[in-house]
Amino acid sequence: MYPEGYYFNADQPSESAKVNLEEIMASLKSLSRQMESVLTPDGSQKSPAPSCRDLKICHPEFKSGEYWIDPNQGCKMDAIKVHCNMESGETCVSSNPSNIPRKNWWASQDGHSKKHVWFGDSMDGGFHFSYGYNGVSEDIVETQLAFLRIRSTQASQNITYYCKNSIAYMDYENGNVKKALRLMSTADMELKAEGNRKFTYNVLEDGCTNHTGEWGKTIFEYRTRKTVHLPIVDIAPFDIGGKDQEFGVDIGPVCFL
Repeated sequence: MYPEGYYFNADQPSESAKVNLEEIMASLKSLSRQMESVLTPDGSQKSPAPSCRDLKICHPEFKSGEYWIDPNQGCKMDAIKVHCNMESGETCVSSNPSNIPRKNWWASQDGHSKKHVWFGDSMDGGFHFSYGYNGVSEDIVETQLAFLRIRSTQASQNITYYCKNSIAYMDYENGNVKKALRLMSTADMELKAEGNRKFTYNVLEDGCTNHTGEWGKTIFEYRTRKTVHLPIVDIAPFDIGGKDQEFGVDIGPVCFL
């Protein structure tokens, strides 16, 4: 029984109804923010984009720099940090480490190598190139790279070879490229100076054409529409083995578009 003088208004919500309504509104706002994050990611670790191209489409005002992407669109805990070129939309994943120190890496019995020698496979202290920032496992990076290749239509990468008495591409004395460097792709395909155009690199600068006793550099570039061919995971110089022959390498980021 209601107390005397109490009038019940059927249109008046109860206290429990008010509480439920507030909870529903809060849930809707939270869901709206989550949907907004999925539909228009901002490239943060909490809201990674599928790729830099997607981020550029959502936020054309963003500047080039470091952002987070999640190409496999699974749990965002496996998102990776990349460099986004917001002018082109390229997604660039850095190598780790990004260079091979300059020194004498290979000594042959006769003082000169007679074949290409793979840095990661054969040289003492050598290693295969890996990618991604510190703190992220290689397995996660490999998985994300696989999905990034699927999302992309082209890929590119530069390798800079520093030389001291070591031919990198053109042998000026002999007038040929028989001593030119070879590159190994992640698909176990050799990229060479000549041959099938699908598997030949370009040379942007060649400062390692003869033995001068001074340091020089040669810049290699490989561009392809077969995104499975990149990144590069190893290099094989030919003109090494002497005590006065040294080399080092800058491993450029692999970029997808």
